[in-house]
Amino acid sequence: MLALLVSNRDGAEVETRRLCEVSAEVTGMDGAGVMLMSGDVVQGSVCTSNAVSALIEELQYGLGEGPCIDAHNEGRPVLEPELGQPARPRWLAFAPPVLDAGVRAVFGFPLRVGSVRLGALNLYRDQPGSLADEQHADALVLADVAAELILMLQAQAAPGLLAAELEAGAVFRYVVPSWPTSTSLTCSPS
Repeated sequence: MLALLVSNRDGAEVETRRLCEVSAEVTGMDGAGVMLMSGDVVQGSVCTSNAVSALIEELQYGLGEGPCIDAHNEGRPVLEPELGQPARPRWLAFAPPVLDAGVRAVFGFPLRVGSVRLGALNLYRDQPGSLADEQHADALVLADVAAELILMLQAQAAPGLLAAELEAGAVFRYVVPSWPTSTSLTCSPS
């Protein structure tokens, strides 16, 4: 799996976009995405393998629901093999547009190193059905590889800056805090 991530012949550089392409390829899925989260706040997508994966990531970010959100928050894989007829209805806003895009099964795997939670790996396919045992095992390994890769790349960045390799194919959302438009302070002598 690591060999597939290497983007040039001498093996010196790894590109994050390859992470999603390889994740889809190794697991036999139609697409993949890697979402970063801080606490319970979605920061954005490090990479996606295609337009449908990008849509899935964007919907999860915008709606605050989906397999990556749940996998990150629950710290375990979240598997939905029958998105059109789920055993337990969930993601009421997320599911309809994803189904319209042709997705029939989605799977989220948390990215973590020890107790540190980083986000989640999202996999999808256009056919319903559960993951085979080998696909599930490969997805767990890929989520671990993705977490290690993200930490490795970020460790090389200057303090306070995002690693260039992580930012290259990423779609991050920056939240600017809102400030009150007027404040009145009352001081009383004591």
